[in-house]
Amino acid sequence: MGVGNECAECFEIITNPICSSCLAEQMRIMVGERNKELAEKIIGFDVPGKTICISCGKKIGVCAHCFSKDVYEYILEIDSLLAKEFMSRFNFDLRKNLVDFI
Repeated sequence: MGVGNECAECFEIITNPICSSCLAEQMRIMVGERNKELAEKIIGFDVPGKTICISCGKKIGVCAHCFSKDVYEYILEIDSLLAKEFMSRFNFDLRKNLVDFI
């Protein structure tokens, strides 16, 4: 049993404490530059936890990596070039982990 600062999805300690809502806001701006309709579909979600978002102060339970990975995979299904640009801006070790996965 951990200390309560683990991600509910990957069970790693949350080291980039940014909530999915704050991340989604930044992701919508970036994606909206190329695809406004797709950007509107990017929304954060609340998963309670003990880690505090450094941007808004909300308690979070999902790490930036897992949320970014989920959004990346969704974008990849629709626009592979946009997904590549997304990964360069919201990496959070996505590139390393996806290469290890392949």
